Amino acid sequence: MKRAYFCPHCRGLLNPGTKVVFVIEHGRDRGLLLLSPELGDYATVLAESFPIKPGARNDFYCPICHHDLTSPANDNLVEILCRMPDDSEARVAFSRVAGEHATFVCGPRGIASFGEHARLYESANFFGEGELSRRSDG
Repeated sequence: MKRAYFCPHCRGLLNPGTKVVFVIEHGRDRGLLLLSPELGDYATVLAESFPIKPGARNDFYCPICHHDLTSPANDNLVEILCRMPDDSEARVAFSRVAGEHATFVCGPRGIASFGEHARLYESANFFGEGELSRRSDG
């Protein structure tokens, strides 16, 4: 079974096909962004006309309910829900800064991190209080 990604607000399915779909916005520009559902794969599909500059922070929205997906743990992260292949549910947070490769899976066994920029978010508190074990997978 593949991972299923959901909006944390409306619980709408964000990956009805082979990609995870978001609406992104930067300034006055708005478009669809498609991401790989594979953790640690940072390939994107975006219209060539959408101006993405490395280091730019983009706003991510649910394509169904249009709610802002900024993570409460850190303003530079997006946060969604995921049903894992073993049927457990986890929160997935990833950088909304263009060119940053940082992804976190926050589940019942702690936090797994992916990407060469994950260390930039070591102080993010994904659980609100206390320290949980961190496991690095990338």
